[in-house]
Amino acid sequence: MIVAWLHDFDVTTAGDGRQAKELMQRMRFDLYILDFYLPDMTAVELCEDIRRVSPRVPIIIYSALTRWADKKAVMEAGATKYLGKPNDFEKLIPEIVRCLGEGEATRSPGRRHNRIL
Repeated sequence: MIVAWLHDFDVTTAGDGRQAKELMQRMRFDLYILDFYLPDMTAVELCEDIRRVSPRVPIIIYSALTRWADKKAVMEAGATKYLGKPNDFEKLIPEIVRCLGEGEATRSPGRRHNRIL
């Protein structure tokens, strides 16, 4: 569903953390959107891996987990923003636009060429 809402962006999806890490080695992304729990790791682990490769690229966590400890752990691992499912869905696209506007990503009029994983 999120991919459909992000039709103006160049979105690549990964089924698990291992696949995301493989994609990170082959491509440069302007933004990452992660759930807290992936089939093979947590967002904490993947955030740490992303930060080693891309220290300044925004990472948005969009998860149903609302425990303070989970939010704190992922923010300490390098996430930029933590949004809760489903209540924060209307905040997701504005947050993506804000994060990309503050980053080094370049956009052209019309379709945005930002790469999102």
